[in-house]
Amino acid sequence: MRSKGFHLSLALIASVGLITLTGCGGGDGDSARFSQTVDATKNTVTQIALTEDNITVHVQGSHQFKVNGLNAEGKVVADLTSKASWELSDAKLGSIKNGLFEGKNTKGDTGEVKLLVSYAGIADETVLKLTDANLESVTVSHESANASVDVCKNTSFKAKTFFSDKGSYDFPLTWKITSSTPVNIASFPDPKSSVLSTKKNGVIRVTATGLDNAKKEIVSPEFEFTIAANLASVDLTPAESFELRQGQKKTIKVTGTYRDTSTADITKNASLTSSNTSALTVNSTTGEITAADGSAAGTDVTLTADCDGITKTLVVKVTKPDIQKIEIISSANTNATESLSISVGSKINPRIKVTYPTTTNLDPEVYKGTNSEWTFTNLPTGIDANNLAATVNANGEVTVEVKDSLTLTTSTIITLNTRLFDKNNKTIIGTDGSELKDSIQLTISP
Repeated sequence: MRSKGFHLSLALIASVGLITLTGCGGGDGDSARFSQTVDATKNTVTQIALTEDNITVHVQGSHQFKVNGLNAEGKVVADLTSKASWELSDAKLGSIKNGLFEGKNTKGDTGEVKLLVSYAGIADETVLKLTDANLESVTVSHESANASVDVCKNTSFKAKTFFSDKGSYDFPLTWKITSSTPVNIASFPDPKSSVLSTKKNGVIRVTATGLDNAKKEIVSPEFEFTIAANLASVDLTPAESFELRQGQKKTIKVTGTYRDTSTADITKNASLTSSNTSALTVNSTTGEITAADGSAAGTDVTLTADCDGITKTLVVKVTKPDIQKIEIISSANTNATESLSISVGSKINPRIKVTYPTTTNLDPEVYKGTNSEWTFTNLPTGIDANNLAATVNANGEVTVEVKDSLTLTTSTIITLNTRLFDKNNKTIIGTDGSELKDSIQLTISP
């Protein structure tokens, strides 16, 4: 028998006092009571009511209870299942959290147990009956009229259990695909759950199995189910190619469009693969990609989504992490230098050493990107800039040349500058806030 609960009184509200509280989930103790009281006032809850009464649960099974909050007019204003506090009169017979009762799975633990739910000082209760009746048979069904689902979607089956006491209860079952044409077109990610994940079209047969009191398997008849080839196209989000720096992550969404023009998120069903797993790794379950090993110029990786043979590709450019600073070095040394030397009519190959933030755990290295610009400044009178040249080839290699048309009688010093620029020709800013540029002295001898 269920109590009718009682109304939230002004005295109870006053007992909270002038305390600032934050909301929390269901629980016990004063803090939960205070939070519930504040929440009840906010939602005008004055009474609560369980949605079911006098439920029978199998000792091996479970049951989800629900409790609603009602206002003074008796109208439902809130679902309080996860906010209320739940208790059993005998914890030896089971456990309950957020309204989910679970039996102790022990034969003989039968009888009645009182279930009490409270919220902000308001209570309701019911009697829960426990049975250890023997499982005799199981049947499987599906909500669709033609026992089918569109490919690349998830779906759930229903099982009905039949017990020796003529009852039918929530009961732990194991789900299995007994045959599949073609093979490997679907799976139960969690065999204890009836949720089926589909990847290809075809026909499967499904069973649900439970254990009776003697631990004998009770297997349902096979249920034939069709996975329909109704997928028309696949799209990725983001839709356009993008750049991902080493260490960065991004989530890719796969959307399927079906022949009836409906769409569905099929990320968990589609196969998401990387053409270069050394550069880009993929978590095909969540759609999260990680830039594992990039290059200065960027490594193009093709990301492919495939479900039921219908594909979509996307190119991801994997680059090195953001750079902290750059320094000009010689072709033979990795240490920074204050000056370089060159003779008239000759060439040298200076390089750029890049340093990454310490958090990346990457060692400094020679930059191989093509987005560096080299210039000469502080030219003495008589030095024509047309006799000087600096070029960067497709491999990022730099050549500085002093043409033999330059006439010198003595050595002279000029300044050699470099900078890294972005697609808008703006100097890139390093992670320490400074522009990525450097300058050294270049001594030109006759």
